[in-house]
Amino acid sequence: MNSQNNDDHAERKVPDGYCVVPIDPDQEEAALRICVLFRTEPEKAGGRFVILRNMLLGRAILGCVVDSGGTVQDWVEIWLQDVSGLSGSPAVIRDCYSNDVADRQWEEQFQAARAAGAGQIVSMGWESRHPLPVFVDVKRRVAVHPCESKSGQVLQLCEDEALLAKKGLPGYRSSIHRYLFVPELGEDSPFVPTASDAPRNEATVEFDQAVAEAGDLEPLNPAAGLLHARRYSPIDLESFADVLGGGRWSGVFHGASQMPLGEFLRELSQASALQRLAEGHLLLGGDGQAGRLIEVFHLKLRLLADAVAAVRAAVRATQRPLLNVSADSFRVGLGEAGQGLPFLWMATLALAEPGEAVELPIEGSELKYYLLGRGERASIYRPASGQIPVRDRGVVRIRQTVSEGEDAIVVEGTLQTHERLHLAANDLLWMRLRLGSGSVDLYSTVDAEQAMATGEVRFRSVAQRFDDKCRAELKALEGVPVNGVPFEVVPLLSTPCDLYALGVLAARILLTHPQQSLPVALDELLSLARECAEYYDEGVSLAVRVKGIMDGDERWARSLGPHRLVHEEMTPEEAFSYVPLDLWAETLAMMVRMFPGVGPDSVCCDYGDAAPGGLHKVLEPAQNQLEDLLVRSRSLIVVDWAANREIHAVIRRCAVGLTEEGSADKGSTKKGSASRSRR
Repeated sequence: MNSQNNDDHAERKVPDGYCVVPIDPDQEEAALRICVLFRTEPEKAGGRFVILRNMLLGRAILGCVVDSGGTVQDWVEIWLQDVSGLSGSPAVIRDCYSNDVADRQWEEQFQAARAAGAGQIVSMGWESRHPLPVFVDVKRRVAVHPCESKSGQVLQLCEDEALLAKKGLPGYRSSIHRYLFVPELGEDSPFVPTASDAPRNEATVEFDQAVAEAGDLEPLNPAAGLLHARRYSPIDLESFADVLGGGRWSGVFHGASQMPLGEFLRELSQASALQRLAEGHLLLGGDGQAGRLIEVFHLKLRLLADAVAAVRAAVRATQRPLLNVSADSFRVGLGEAGQGLPFLWMATLALAEPGEAVELPIEGSELKYYLLGRGERASIYRPASGQIPVRDRGVVRIRQTVSEGEDAIVVEGTLQTHERLHLAANDLLWMRLRLGSGSVDLYSTVDAEQAMATGEVRFRSVAQRFDDKCRAELKALEGVPVNGVPFEVVPLLSTPCDLYALGVLAARILLTHPQQSLPVALDELLSLARECAEYYDEGVSLAVRVKGIMDGDERWARSLGPHRLVHEEMTPEEAFSYVPLDLWAETLAMMVRMFPGVGPDSVCCDYGDAAPGGLHKVLEPAQNQLEDLLVRSRSLIVVDWAANREIHAVIRRCAVGLTEEGSADKGSTKKGSASRSRR
């Protein structure tokens, strides 16, 4: 795969069937242009743009930096803000967001990413300032700012709160709805909704009515979302972990079509395992199977350590958990290695998805509750309490309202529901009551043991502030059953959820094998964690207990041994002759600690066990343990441990012989002294 260096031009070529379009019409004549990759004929399953991922607040599209000669200087991801995805989120999520909140969070994530890897981020000035809306003219294959037909003026995003209110439309800062208008026309401007669910009235006009050439335009950034670019890392983490173990990368796809992004990447997906090993690894030849295994062990530990460090850096910068960590959260880039150097050692990992934790604003509560923005998705990387939330309607009976402080009240009552509720101590119950003056949201803790009948839970709301009219209406509802009240159980989630996900990721990287799927590997690892908890002894380290458990039953070695690191056929006994059991036991112990609430060895007791202001500290024990394991595993590569063990064995045999001979001599001396003494 020396074409990485010898055929660099092939890697910098725009793929056949695609063209590049500058994302800003003003860049058409620039020496360096940031462009989006645009398919001249739509891909059946993927459309015209190569969508890399959809996020809660936007999407990432494949683009590139192109010079005036049309040569691709670098591949990039263009991150475009898009709040329209929030319209399908639960009401409790939508209520936490507005354009103002989305803008602040987008800029916060950009600043965190730039701090974590300055060389990976491309700033374009639109990270906190909205650009003009951008579409691609399909016929001319250029980017355009759409113009209103009658005036010929460019449409812009309306952020004028007073003007929107005058037109009877939702405000920009207080809603997630966006409208385009012509500033020069003022109140006479048509207002163009940018999403299908945005409210309409006599002041609004649809896009295809406002813009004459709308039929020839493909929307790129139709709602004038904030944007920036990041260096593109093409390989997903799971594929790279498989490549390290001897597997093959499937490549980059646009819909059902494979993307030809360069000679080196194509060869990585097509080359034989032996060729990839020959050019990617450091230890070969005489080291053979042993050398490859210990090198893969070290490289996979490094991959996991980079993932933990990336999550910790993001949490530290935002002081908000991610809650959506999975293998898809990361991408791996391969830097250009010199002739004959192992390219797998040049890999760099980047966090490719922002967190989706939504902070639930609750006045009067010291706890911070976080929701997953797209909470409907079940995933093996999410713990049971972080799966699909319980959401239903029930009957609420308010028992009493109690004043707390000068201007806050607490509502106590009972919720009756047919839904089976499994509530943890810190779970929060959200209910929406409709009063004469409007709707109010109650956030309550629950006590299932205080309920007097099946299907009921007692609740006590956190202290909340309401106006006098609302307080009076709540007071009037005391003892009155209120039917059809929507409610949702909100679990207290924080960075322990991210730690759990990283524990699952560790199982994917270190224990998954063509003959062992991730669900099986994870189940075995969690069984080991419970076994360690059963044999907990404060005076015995976790690694020692892991070693004892594996020594006591060979089934553990078969399912969780280091032979799972590579795709080669290898027995657990052979693998342990290369990777010391002590070191492997420390590795498994590190993984066991990552799962909250399994036992006394767990770093966290539950999924909300994180101190406010120090959410990132939950991840530090795993990061520190991985750094130690990296040092120790690296010593396996740079030191001939097999020879050392042979030498140590000889030394031990000689030492035993010397000890026995010395003991015999001492015994003879004592006997001689005794006989002389007697004489």
